[in-house]
Amino acid sequence: MVARKTESDGRRPKILIPDTTPLSLLGFAGGLDLIFAPGAEVWVTDVVKEEVLRDPGEDKDQRKQHRADIAAWLRKNEQEGRIQVMPTDEGQEYEADMAAYRNAIELWNLAGRPKGRRPSRPARRNRGDRRILSTVRLANSLVASGECVVVLADDHGLRNAVEATLRPERGGSVNLVGTPSLIRLVHETLGIQEAATAWWIIERFTTDPVYLRAP
Repeated sequence: MVARKTESDGRRPKILIPDTTPLSLLGFAGGLDLIFAPGAEVWVTDVVKEEVLRDPGEDKDQRKQHRADIAAWLRKNEQEGRIQVMPTDEGQEYEADMAAYRNAIELWNLAGRPKGRRPSRPARRNRGDRRILSTVRLANSLVASGECVVVLADDHGLRNAVEATLRPERGGSVNLVGTPSLIRLVHETLGIQEAATAWWIIERFTTDPVYLRAP
């Protein structure tokens, strides 16, 4: 259950978002700020941030305004301290590859942009598997440090991997929640009426079942 922190609780729960799908669904429904409704800290992995802010390229994503709205929301709330970006192995490795790519592009420009010699953008092979591995490592490190974490994700492979490797005996706890479940909880438990509309929209545009795992 996602709930507001009580005075007797020494830990403030965290919502960890390692999957861009919840942001996409909530953005489509105009409900991104509902993530803050439980009063938990909100953490986004560096991979999700990169995906949200990355330009997909010409004609590769027709939902440009949708993407722009989510990117603006993420930038604003990160600047205001409402969202923390969490580093992952995958994100750091990709950033190192991108730094090398940017240097190569700069050298190519200085050389007069010779034809056929433009450096290739780094490929992200096995991205799904690497994202899952990074999320599992991050979730278990948070559990080990005694954190109370809600993982908000709709990707089945990611959720199954986190669930299979949880180690609650280390002192922390991890809940797995899908976007429809979070919206229903915000509406039914916290009584936020805006969530009812978001739930109605999401329910009709996703076949993902409501999913909630208690610690």
